[in-house]
Amino acid sequence: MIAPAAAPILLRLSAAAALLTLAAVAATLALPDPFAAIPRELHPGAWSQDTISAPAALALLVVNARLRRGWAKGWLIWAGLIGYLIYAYGLYSFDRVMNPAWPLYLGVLSSAAFAALLFLRAVDPAALRAAPRPPPRRIVAGLFALLVVLFTALWLSMLIPAMAARDPLPGQTIFVLDLAFALPLTGLTAWLLWRAHPVGDLLAIPMLMKVAVLGVSVFLGTLYTWAFFDGPFLAFDLALYALMGFGPAVLIWPFWRGLEVSEAAR
Repeated sequence: MIAPAAAPILLRLSAAAALLTLAAVAATLALPDPFAAIPRELHPGAWSQDTISAPAALALLVVNARLRRGWAKGWLIWAGLIGYLIYAYGLYSFDRVMNPAWPLYLGVLSSAAFAALLFLRAVDPAALRAAPRPPPRRIVAGLFALLVVLFTALWLSMLIPAMAARDPLPGQTIFVLDLAFALPLTGLTAWLLWRAHPVGDLLAIPMLMKVAVLGVSVFLGTLYTWAFFDGPFLAFDLALYALMGFGPAVLIWPFWRGLEVSEAAR
């Protein structure tokens, strides 16, 4: 599934990203007021992201160890975790979450992004094939299409008034990453899955994982706002983020079970 010559550098880069992530989370816990540089309304989301990033980094190290022992299909899980780290630490890096740990955020972003680029060069989508019980392509495609519509509408409902008022929104990087990259890629994956294209099968599990981990992170951040930061209880937002997080999570196993890696690609 991955060109053998590329695997060692991919594993080294992902191990670096995971270890830097753990160092960044540890620094957050050790630093006084680590998120002082960003608006207070973004603090719950920052804390929830760190809540998720530590187990994601540990999971990446476990996956790396299994990949070294020949777990070919595990590259799909690997790609999902790398995608999450790119997104999460892209937010921290570009939104100027400025504190002494900021170089660690850049390190995670850089190592994960280079790992993803090299992965795209080395992977062979044709190595994946449907199992006797095929993956639920159209269900996943429908969920992805729904998420694209919902989040495009939600973000535009915030951005259009801000654009009219010439008033930048706090945490604006999330709108950039979503509208320029994440949502188009989610929509493209939905289209490819609907057509049963091999690249759709390649992208499905990484995208399900990335969306699930981010959705749970934002869900927790919304709960943290209410529980620890004296914010309102936002029932609609919680329902939307629950759909974003737990909906994809439920579909990971059926899709995983529905794919096989050809013997020649192992």
